[in-house]
Amino acid sequence: MSMKIKNFFLQNQHWFLPLLFLLVAVYATLRNYLLPVSNMDGVDCGVTQYNNYIIFKNSFFHLLGQLNLYTQYTNEQYDLFKYTPSFALIFGFFAILPNALGLFIWNLLNVGLPILGFSQLLGLNKKTKPILLLLLMPEMLTSVLNSQSNGLILGLMLLALAAIQRENTLKAVVLICITGFIKLFGIALFAVFLLYPNQLKKAILQAFIFMLILFGLPLIVIPFETLIQQYVNYFDLLKNDGNTFLKYSVMAWLNTWFHLNIGKNIVLAIGLVIQLIPLFFQSNFLKKNRIVYGLSWMIWVVIFNHMAESATYIIAVGAIMAFLAMKVKISNYYLIGLVLLFFLTELGPSDIYPKYLRIWIVETAQLKVFPCIVFWVLMLFEIIKLRDTRLKY
Repeated sequence: MSMKIKNFFLQNQHWFLPLLFLLVAVYATLRNYLLPVSNMDGVDCGVTQYNNYIIFKNSFFHLLGQLNLYTQYTNEQYDLFKYTPSFALIFGFFAILPNALGLFIWNLLNVGLPILGFSQLLGLNKKTKPILLLLLMPEMLTSVLNSQSNGLILGLMLLALAAIQRENTLKAVVLICITGFIKLFGIALFAVFLLYPNQLKKAILQAFIFMLILFGLPLIVIPFETLIQQYVNYFDLLKNDGNTFLKYSVMAWLNTWFHLNIGKNIVLAIGLVIQLIPLFFQSNFLKKNRIVYGLSWMIWVVIFNHMAESATYIIAVGAIMAFLAMKVKISNYYLIGLVLLFFLTELGPSDIYPKYLRIWIVETAQLKVFPCIVFWVLMLFEIIKLRDTRLKY
């Protein structure tokens, strides 16, 4: 029976997988929209289950009103807006829609773009890709239940890597720039161009031009002086955001496992040096390892973000699934890693575990981040060894 199910799944994946991910978007939308609002201390309004979407929506109207995007509005929402003014403007498409419709389209975008990204990457194993996408679903659900933009980020980064594979420099640059104007860490993917010297000069020029375009986009609705002040406020927020608090990151893992209370900037610097080591071996770089290096950056930007939330891990987990899907055969030690990733990183925050065990897995023991750290190290190790990683591309 299990073989029949597997064959059915593989033969009908072209419609079955999109349907499952569509149901994820529908479920997340209905659940969050229909659940009652809650009251929180210090917040003067009812807090919806899709509060992040409300923050994004309100940012558009705050931008139009030339209000400070990066201050508290406790009469409208819980928490702060932490994206660029350009994102606030673009979110106007959703902001003018009724909440239920806008939330559904937003969730659909965050679910659909990663599938599109996977479909565009070259060299994925046709047999393992649908199974790995299916295994990504719990992490996808965690992300969309938080109404976050992380699925969108994952999709944009995968599409950018696919464009680099095809040497479509302009498309890759545009996608990376858009990612960076949603979440700044997305620009880290520009490092992949260092492995493509024939694209590098063109990429630098195109990135400069498109960054200016995205930066100036809000000038459609606000004056230049206001835009500059918005960015001053934005970088002040980033500078002061979570100076001492650690969430799910290498920093928190080191603190929990080894009682190493190293400054986050020192850990970040060490992690960056390690991440850049493969560049010193690029003269003998295997072509297929270039995209693996790009995928490793997608893990790096998550695990070395000291303020990374659970919903952010869709980016790292998606990169790992893409890496495994590029392999002709998944070795036993990677299968063990995949099991740990599924049960700790993906299901760790879920109701499959009792509350006390969820807290221990995700927060106390930092086991949500641990499998991602392991995969990041293994991916870099394979690249640096300069051996055949048994990838299809």
